[in-house]
Amino acid sequence: MADTCRITRECALKDPWPASVAGDSPTFITRTFGALTKAVDEALYLERDLSHALSWDPASTDIQDAAEAKWQDCLSLSGEIFTAPPASASDQPLQRMSMLLHFLIEATGPEEARRFQQLYFENQELFTVEDGDCQALLQTGARQMNALIEFSVAAEAQNFLPI
Repeated sequence: MADTCRITRECALKDPWPASVAGDSPTFITRTFGALTKAVDEALYLERDLSHALSWDPASTDIQDAAEAKWQDCLSLSGEIFTAPPASASDQPLQRMSMLLHFLIEATGPEEARRFQQLYFENQELFTVEDGDCQALLQTGARQMNALIEFSVAAEAQNFLPI
């Protein structure tokens, strides 16, 4: 038993999100965006698990189902964020970032994903706030945006590899 190899996701080792995400009284959008970034990270970890050499293993079916369920959770959370009324000036950039992440999750290929990334860079001033905690959440969203684009490019490259 001691020789058994165990895979432990980074998200299982520690909880990187503090109890209070933005100051003393975070808004619904701030709290939900924190949950969204956590869900996206978990989905990305599941996708990384699937991308290794043993992903052909029938036992990976459970990981595939878990990843799909986690992506659906992400889409649901981003929808909740976008439809919620903003309670502070910091909420609008978080709403924009959640919409961007939603579109990237549903992107059909790397060209579409890169187009969303380009829109982000062209309009970066719309994704900034003075609140340091909210800005940290937006930076996490930007990191996740880049990771989603990398996965999109990698997925397309795998489809074109000769078998």
